Amino acid sequence: MQAQHKLIWHLVKQVVERAFPEETAAARLQQVAILLTINALQDEPEPLTTQRLGEVYGLTVSQTHKLVTRLVERGLIERTQVLNRQGRGHAFALRVVETEELRQLRQAVVANE
Repeated sequence: MQAQHKLIWHLVKQVVERAFPEETAAARLQQVAILLTINALQDEPEPLTTQRLGEVYGLTVSQTHKLVTRLVERGLIERTQVLNRQGRGHAFALRVVETEELRQLRQAVVANE
């Protein structure tokens, strides 16, 4: 399996293997999509916030917050306080929690580019 595919599969497994008992398969698929999007956009110049993530999918901040919160509860996503777009208030930048296994997979992807 190519390094990029291994990285994606690793992220997908994190959601599937840490599912909450009451969650539907559809909820897990939504969380996988959010996790993969955060992974793809977290290093962009503009911080990836819940609002910005919602704009990507056409979701309200409330809907996006609910999805992100489930990933935070699993320990897959971390929030870091940053200034909002106007530079006056606060928002939270989203990032995938960097485990040693994930770090190694990222290095393999870079090495294969």
